[in-house]
Amino acid sequence: METKKNLDELEREGYFQLVVSGDRMKAELLVKRPLSTEELQGYENLSQFLRRKGIVYGLQDVIERDEGILQRTGTYLLAEGTRPQKGKDGEVRLLFAEEIQRELRENEEGRVDFYSFLRVPQVTPGDLLAELVPPEEGVPGKDIFGKEIPASLGKPAKIVVGKNVELSEDGKGARAKIAGRPVVVGKAISVLPLFEVEGNVGVHTGNLSFVGSILVRGNVESDFAVEAEGDVEVWGNVEAAKVVAGGNVRVRGGIFGANRGSVRAGGSLQAKVVENASIEVGGEVIVERAILHSQIAAKENVILRGNPGAIIGGVIKAGNLVWARTIGSSIGTRTEIIVGVDPVLHEEHKCLQETIQKLQSEIQDAEKIFQLLAIKQQAGKGFDFRAKEILLKAKKAYDLAHEKKGFCETRLAELEELLGSREGKVLVEEKVYPQVRITIGRFTYVVRDEIQYVSFREENKEVVLGTFERPKLAKR
Repeated sequence: METKKNLDELEREGYFQLVVSGDRMKAELLVKRPLSTEELQGYENLSQFLRRKGIVYGLQDVIERDEGILQRTGTYLLAEGTRPQKGKDGEVRLLFAEEIQRELRENEEGRVDFYSFLRVPQVTPGDLLAELVPPEEGVPGKDIFGKEIPASLGKPAKIVVGKNVELSEDGKGARAKIAGRPVVVGKAISVLPLFEVEGNVGVHTGNLSFVGSILVRGNVESDFAVEAEGDVEVWGNVEAAKVVAGGNVRVRGGIFGANRGSVRAGGSLQAKVVENASIEVGGEVIVERAILHSQIAAKENVILRGNPGAIIGGVIKAGNLVWARTIGSSIGTRTEIIVGVDPVLHEEHKCLQETIQKLQSEIQDAEKIFQLLAIKQQAGKGFDFRAKEILLKAKKAYDLAHEKKGFCETRLAELEELLGSREGKVLVEEKVYPQVRITIGRFTYVVRDEIQYVSFREENKEVVLGTFERPKLAKR
């Protein structure tokens, strides 16, 4: 049997080059000078060539299917290893529902019951709240020379316990120490009991601050505050008061802020009326009757489905959707709707712009001082102690302002990308009036004439109008 020559000779003469990646995971053939069939007859085939090089794993089909690749210029993948797969990280498996389960339901008249709770998660002492899921082994890989590459084990998890929760002896479980509502605050698992106020929050109670949830069976009177790490529920009205909740806020009556009342919630807000108040929530704002001359910021949606379901005056900001029966009024009340942006990021963007302008002004003031002192020096007057002190102070202010301005501009650029990454929509079920200003993302539309049954969305860098489309109510 005739022994064929090694392909190494052709490689040395520059006909082709075998390229092996630094991590030994890939081999490619770079053909520089193609060979004829006759020229290749006396040489070994590629698979023999690779085996002599020690490349034995991950050989590609191109070797067996088309050994004529040496007859064409180009780069061909000959072998590719298998990379190791890291094991799945361990996790903390919660054994309770984190959120209050709610569902918005329509009756036969098409009106929504905004106050039907389905279930509030509850636990009793000794209940198991969470357990550890151990990390998994990874899948080893192999390089093209057949060497196994070990896989790393997944990262183990750890249960973090908060108030009224204790770890099991082996650290693999968490149990409730008291009866109450289980929640996750940050990464810590806690059990928060409920605090109830039989009447009003006012002079007979003072301000309330509680680690759990608060139920007020009356009103929250003007100039008082209610703060809870969990939910706040008020059976009456919230007057010119302050309500802060880590969870949801539910007001069976109205919120009448008198331009100084506010509600802040990590979750959602439900109320019948919001008037002259400041609202900021991490979820939805759901109002039955009207929002009047208020400042609303919701990370998700602002929805008005009752009668009249009106938004009149003020500024409404929502991350996703504003849905109302009417927006504005027949007398042209200025009303602003902003959707498609996270209200928190939108406010940060505004503050950064103002800060940059202020810092630029400080820089210009310092530059004026530099110029005046330079003129004084050129006039041959020299620098006295006072002038040197002024120069030193101006230079410190200049350098600090420049540094802060750089940080602000970097963050502003990041926000510019984030603010344009979400879709937003405004739905008007009946009528939108003139002097309503609608901003979706970065683009604004000012309503000049009364429009009925309309939707607003952003398309091709402008706000476009369409017909009203009733969205499906989400189960919450």
